[in-house]
Parts: sequence; structure tokens; C-alpha cells
Amino acid sequence: MSQKQINGIVALCGKDDVIPKVISALKSLSHRAWSGFAIITEDDSSDDISTFDKIKSNLAIGCCLAESNNNKSNVKIAIHGNVYFPEHFNFHKRLEEISEKGLISASEILSKIDGDFTFVMIKEGQLIFGRDPLGVKPLYFARDTDTISVASEIKPLKNLGFKNIERVCPGSIHKSSIQSMDSFLFSKILPSSQRVDIDEASDIILHLLSESIRRRLKSLDRVVIGFSGGLDSSLLALITSKFRKVTLLSIYSKGSKDEKVVKNSARSLGLELEEFKIDAKKVKNKISLVKYLIEQDRIMDLALGLGIHLTAEKCSQLGHKTLFLGQFADELFGGYAKYVKVLRQMGEEFVEKIIYEEVLDAHKNNFERDEKTSSPYVEVRLPYTNIDLVKYALSLPLKLKISKVNGQRKLVLQEVARKADLPKDIVIKRKKAFQYSSGIQKLVKIVKDYHLKG
Repeated sequence: MSQKQINGIVALCGKDDVIPKVISALKSLSHRAWSGFAIITEDDSSDDISTFDKIKSNLAIGCCLAESNNNKSNVKIAIHGNVYFPEHFNFHKRLEEISEKGLISASEILSKIDGDFTFVMIKEGQLIFGRDPLGVKPLYFARDTDTISVASEIKPLKNLGFKNIERVCPGSIHKSSIQSMDSFLFSKILPSSQRVDIDEASDIILHLLSESIRRRLKSLDRVVIGFSGGLDSSLLALITSKFRKVTLLSIYSKGSKDEKVVKNSARSLGLELEEFKIDAKKVKNKISLVKYLIEQDRIMDLALGLGIHLTAEKCSQLGHKTLFLGQFADELFGGYAKYVKVLRQMGEEFVEKIIYEEVLDAHKNNFERDEKTSSPYVEVRLPYTNIDLVKYALSLPLKLKISKVNGQRKLVLQEVARKADLPKDIVIKRKKAFQYSSGIQKLVKIVKDYHLKG
């Protein structure tokens, strides 16, 4: 099985036969199984559901397939996600190498690759599993006295009766059996600083972002981009359009600010726009499903999750299985209004600390939600999460991101946009966060309040 075929994972190691538990867990991930399921054991693998109950093993990986798997494979590794660089990186071979040399070798082999992925491997009666350095793809771990398990979502682990469920730490690799567990952090994002002016910094960021986009275009003839009309998604769209045909996809409610903004921005960019208006009825019909998928109940998360879910659904209806999003630029380049307030009240050092922490916490605050809510329809790719771009952005002086005087934010990204020839009206436009400008959060609150009163 190639890594691009898998859209979700659940794996178990137990004292007794775990296959019935794997089958049960896979049912709670059925929304990820676009092309069925597969089970991998130490002795065999099968994507024929009718044979699953004939398999017996105390160690198994269940896979949700994104593409049909026609070739018989003896590979005992499941990979959810992609490595974008180096090109032709043989992930299976390199994981085998790590299993032979020991977990510490992962630092040399995995720390320098650009990708978003989780993996689980069966080796000598143990599970070896890990997660990309930023945690773009979700992965959770649980254990009791008789069983250990990892999964792409929390719900299969809960359904199996596990009580203490933990996130697998981004940039980590683990080797686990019932008796023991070894762990190693193969990649860690550390704070750094350098002296650089806005001209040099913007040149480097433009290069890194362009390269990140180019890498993430593999296997795509056309790119669908979730579009809000603001700086982040417009810059993403403009650069991407230099490599591929682009379709912009916008979701908003009638009368919202985005109804006008996305049209104007798309017109300025000269790119094709697909619009999708939503109302309270549409929100009401989808909110329970989104809550189930993202495994959260906060209004903001429901609103963001719903917006991405509907965008992903529309992308799939247009015949595409990959969606580009402009997420993460706000964390990297000081885009949130709260940063200005904190800067004026607490000073630069405090803001830099908050930005650094929010980059490290993006996996639990953003990435997991966005991946889960889109999982029934598309694979999401996030060009702003290129690891070299992230490290460089974190090293920049705060003055290149935020002005204490006039409150301007994302200063260096605006300069990048100018150099990329993004239309001036988009560069200088101030825009609220998507959940507000689209009107989605207002609709979610109305629907949720109505249910509470009912």
C-alpha cells in the first residue's frame, strides 16, 4: 500500500486477538474510508472485508483507504499523509531503517523532511508509530493493562473503552509493546532570532512559500483553494496560479462581509471563483455531524470546522480530492488583533512568547480540527506549514510583523505580497477572521442557542 492511499489509521497490540477490536474501531472511522478498509498484520494484509473475521492476530493495523488498493503488499507500514521533500523519498524504506538502527536514528532521517504525516509500523511484535514535526495530521495514543492502541481520531479509542487518551507529540517516534514503551523526539522547533531587514526577509519568505506550494502540487492538475479574499488566501492563490490552474472556493452567509470581499478579490486576481451561500437551515443540518467529526463543542471551533467542512464537501462535488488552505499565516506573521493589544500592554518579549507557544500548539488548536472536519471529502494541504518557512518566520524580529504605533499586522507578509504583485487593494485591506467575516459563527451561535432553549 502506498502512503497516498490511506486516509486514517487505527492500530492495536494486545495479549489476545485484537482483530474484532480493529474492525469495531474502523467502523467509527468509516467517514474516512473513501475506498474501503484494509487490515495489516505481521503475517498478512487484506482489503477484502469478507475475510477480516477470518484473520487472527494480537497485533494489527486498520487502514481507511482513500484509493482502491489493487496490489497485494507485504509492507507492514501504514502512512497517513505525504512527504513533499525530498522528492522520491522512500518513507517505507527509511522507517525500516529506523527500526533496524533504533529510534535515535529518526533524528537524522526524519527531521529534515518537509511533510505532514502519521505512521504506524509492525515490527517484531511491537508497534512503531510517530507524527510530523508540526502535528498537521492527528494521532492519539491509549493503553490499559491488556492493550495499547493508536488512532487518527479519539472516538475509536473511546469506543474501545480506553479512558486515558493522549495526543502523540508532534515530531516524536515511539516503539511500544504491552510490556514497554520507548520514545524519542526526532524534531523540535526551538525559538531563535536573527537580525534582518524587511527587504531581505520578504525575499526569503517569498522563495520559501513558493517552494512549499510547488512541492504540494504533486499529482494535481488543478488546485482548489479555500478563499476568504484576504491576504493569506489571496497570496496563496496568486503564487499557486503561476504553477497550476486555480479555482477559488468561498463559503459565506447572505449579507456577510465576505459576500462582497471574495468577489472583489477574485476579480482583482483574475481567477475563477465558486461561491456557496449558507443559511441557518444548512448549519442546522450539518452542525451535529461537524461536532462528531471534530470532537469539540466550542462555538468558534464549530464555526471554523463547519466552514472548512462545507468547503471540503463542495470541493469534492467539483470532482477534486485535495484542498489548499491558507491556515497558519496568522500565527507565523502576527496576524491576530490580540497580538497588538498584548504588545502595547506587555511588550515585545511577551508577544514573541505567545506567538511561539501558539505555533507549537497549532496541532491541538487548529490542525486536528481542520483535518478531521474535511476527512470525509478531501485531503487538506497547508503550504504555510512548510517546516523551513515556520522556523524562519519564528526567527524574525517582531517589528517585521507588527507595528506598535499604528497596529498594522503581518507587515513582512504584506511586503511579500507586494513583491509577488498581489493587487494593492488586497494587500492593504484589513479583514476580520473567517468565522466572523463569513457570518458562519453568527449562524452557529443562533442554531446552538435555539437548541439549548429547545
